[in-house]
Amino acid sequence: MVIRKESKGANFLREVNLFDGLDKKAINQIFRLGLIQNFQAGDMVIREGQHGGNLHILINGKAEVVKSIKGGSPKGKELSKLGRGSVFGEMSVFDGAPYSASVKAVSDCDIHIIRGSDFETFLKESPAVAYVIFKTLISSISNRLRRTNLALSAMDKRK
Repeated sequence: MVIRKESKGANFLREVNLFDGLDKKAINQIFRLGLIQNFQAGDMVIREGQHGGNLHILINGKAEVVKSIKGGSPKGKELSKLGRGSVFGEMSVFDGAPYSASVKAVSDCDIHIIRGSDFETFLKESPAVAYVIFKTLISSISNRLRRTNLALSAMDKRK
C-alpha cells in the first residue's frame, strides 16, 4: 500500500457527484486536502465498526461495500459496487460514528482520502461551497434511504 500526494490536477474530482456545481478553484482546494492511497485487489479499505471520520473517493479500480449479517455468510452481504468517482465514508465524517459497512478492493484501486477534520474546516471556511456539497449529500443520502425502504417493503411482502 502506497500513499502519495499527487501534484497533477484534480480532474477526477470533476466526475464526482458530490462536487457537482463547484468551480475549478474549489475542486483544487478539495483535492489538496487529501492524499492518494493505493490498494491491491482483496485489500480492506475500511472495516465495518472501525473508527471512521475520513472521506474516501475512488479514483480508479473497483470496490464493493459489504455489511455483516448476524447468522449470515461470514463474507457478509454485498450492498453495492463502487467505481470511479464513488464516495464512501462520508456519513462518519459528519456523525462521528464508526464506519457502518466494510469496503473491499475488488481490483487494484487508487483512493483519494480526505481526513474528516480537514474537510470540516474547509467547509466552515467556505460556506458557499459547503451549501452546494451539503445539498448534494442530502439528496444522495435521501435516495439511499428511499432504496432501503423499498427493499425492506419488498422483503415484508415476501413473508
